[in-house]
Amino acid sequence: MAHARRPGEDRAVSGKNRQGEPLRVALVAGGLGKGGAEKQLVYMARALKGAGVDVRVYCLSRGEFYERALSEMGLAPRWIGQHASPPLRVLKLTVELITYRPHIVQSAHFYTNLYAAAASRACGAVSIGSIRSDALYEMKMNRFYGPLLLRAPGGLIANSNAARLNAPAIGARAGEITVVSNVIDIEAFDREAGPRRPPVEGDGATCMVVCNLRAKKRVDVFLRALAIARRDAPTLRGVVVGDGEKRNPLEAEARELGLLPAGVEFLGRRDDVPALMRRGDIFVMPSEHEGFPNVILEAMAASLPVVTTPAGDAATVVVNGVTGYVVDFDDVEGMAGHLAALWKSREMRERAGNAGRRRVEQDYSFGSLGARLLAVYAELAARHGNSRLRMALQTTSISGSHLNA
Repeated sequence: MAHARRPGEDRAVSGKNRQGEPLRVALVAGGLGKGGAEKQLVYMARALKGAGVDVRVYCLSRGEFYERALSEMGLAPRWIGQHASPPLRVLKLTVELITYRPHIVQSAHFYTNLYAAAASRACGAVSIGSIRSDALYEMKMNRFYGPLLLRAPGGLIANSNAARLNAPAIGARAGEITVVSNVIDIEAFDREAGPRRPPVEGDGATCMVVCNLRAKKRVDVFLRALAIARRDAPTLRGVVVGDGEKRNPLEAEARELGLLPAGVEFLGRRDDVPALMRRGDIFVMPSEHEGFPNVILEAMAASLPVVTTPAGDAATVVVNGVTGYVVDFDDVEGMAGHLAALWKSREMRERAGNAGRRRVEQDYSFGSLGARLLAVYAELAARHGNSRLRMALQTTSISGSHLNA
């Protein structure tokens, strides 16, 4: 009799083939700093290991935030960034992979796609590239190298439907991009966040932004919307969590808008974001470019209503009028109106926040990630006629029909 799987348990998905050779996956990262792509890499490594896959992580940097989490899982990253020269880094990775003989070499960042593609050829592996924003942004930032980073891998995994829909504009066919949306480990988030604070007495409320303070995050839009909202919601306060090149200009703008010192607080980079979210009331994402915004999942896990632009897949994750509100890019007045309305009604905040929490529990849980990745690998094995990868996948406990769904 087959034992029942507990919710979120991936161990029933075996990665071993008939000859006892485990499915081997090499994950290649540019860095392991505290960002959404890096957190999702940790989730992928954990999900694959839980599925019985032999996983190794290779990284161009070392000593960064998520290195500890990987090491605690027994997946200490292997450093391949000893040389500044990209060709020498590719050579270092290639030497490592010839010994490891992975079936899959998977990039975690768009700019490391070429590393994965080049090194995979030496060991007969299938390479998978990554798109972590809306694809248009990646191509813009990488300019000359963009087409090569897009086309060199044997397959592409994007975390957003926005990237898939933008495929024709960047020179890729939609069928070449598979979407594996971001996930969140709700139990781990709750442990970090701690208990929710009691409801705010009176009419006060705090709205917050969490991001790297770069131009594409458009925190200036949030500041202008907050200043307008405070005309009708005088006790509404803002909190900006994060640091970056735009912090000084943003603080100067907040001062000009009359938001400092009482209207907004800049907290800088923090390691206790889940706990900060639990103490907030409204979450705002004013970005211009995103893929699948991991931070929105965290805000919804914290039961916060979300006011967002439609950057990337934000308008898919946030159900307009149910779990929050979606406003057009640069619609400062519209954003301000929703902030003021949420300030006025604690009941509205709680209703939308609770709906958001239910949505992440039902649709974006960590438990399905291992099976989804194995399904992508099976599709690529068939597309490339890679019998070695196909054999490593044959004895998984997921049927072929599910693997190709």
